[in-house]
Amino acid sequence: MKVIVAAACIFPSGPTLPLAAVAHRLQFSLIRKHPIYVDQRGSPIRACYFPEIVSASLVERFRQLLWQVLTELINNQPALKHPPPGQVAILLPPLDRPGITPELTAAVKEAVKEITGWYDTPVHVLHGGSAEAVGMMDLATEAASFVLLAVESWLLAPSLQWLDGENLLHNAHRTFQENKIVNPYGRVPSEGAAALVLASHGTGCKPWCHIRGSGQAIEDVLYSDKGVCHGKGLRQAASLALEAANITELHHLVSDINGEPYRADELGFTLFAMHRYNGEGLIRETPVLASGDLGCASLVAHMALAAWRMRSSEQPSNTLLLSTSDDGRRGAVVMSKTQGSQHADN
Repeated sequence: MKVIVAAACIFPSGPTLPLAAVAHRLQFSLIRKHPIYVDQRGSPIRACYFPEIVSASLVERFRQLLWQVLTELINNQPALKHPPPGQVAILLPPLDRPGITPELTAAVKEAVKEITGWYDTPVHVLHGGSAEAVGMMDLATEAASFVLLAVESWLLAPSLQWLDGENLLHNAHRTFQENKIVNPYGRVPSEGAAALVLASHGTGCKPWCHIRGSGQAIEDVLYSDKGVCHGKGLRQAASLALEAANITELHHLVSDINGEPYRADELGFTLFAMHRYNGEGLIRETPVLASGDLGCASLVAHMALAAWRMRSSEQPSNTLLLSTSDDGRRGAVVMSKTQGSQHADN
């Protein structure tokens, strides 16, 4: 069983993990007009972003996000300075997304080493959606700490154009029957980064929380397909994670639902399928209301927020986190305050 022994998280309304947790709890978001990009009708779009890096290049933008999150992570876990972690894995946006270039991979790997001084630590980089983080956790070694990072920024013009063209940009203007209308659905693009330090249970590190189970699956009906998504992939991922966790009750359910009707359908069918875990006190969390859409960094950020809550609370906290990627990958993770839940199956 893996444990989380430290975490960090940043997004515009939460520039540190404690402030991110407050913003999430209060549903406080910094949504403002983008100073540069306009939609297809020439109106400024609305987004969440750090003002000081809004005009930075692709590489510099990701470098600054990395610097902020890694600085906080090392402050939260000074033991990472010596000895360094056994491995580092970084999740970046998909390479087939406009605005993301192959040069980003090498630049990010070099930035991690420069920021931390972990020059002898293997650094693995993967491009993909949020659900990819579930599989990346399997890279964790048994003997040493393992750092999982995810960095995202939707604020590059080509990425925003892609969202606009796919009708995924919240509040973007359209022409319909010669009238100007506003898209009431879609994503509020954002940027941010998150980091987790994972270790094996029994390594001597004081855990913030335990990872009880995880699951992965593929969804056949994508957001761009016709018809309703019945959540086949998400239901399967959740079922695998819950079975591995061996629990009978959930206290928190965290999803990356973000204003798309497609994801609302998917989540609704998934919740119905797992109704036997839904106790009267189940709390459903929607971090996107504070962070905006964090793309590939969503799941790692949500795990960091959940770990922070469990670290500072003694209440039962079986938490299921659900993750959806545009390419059809689905992921689920179960986290708990303790190694064995009071509500474990007998």
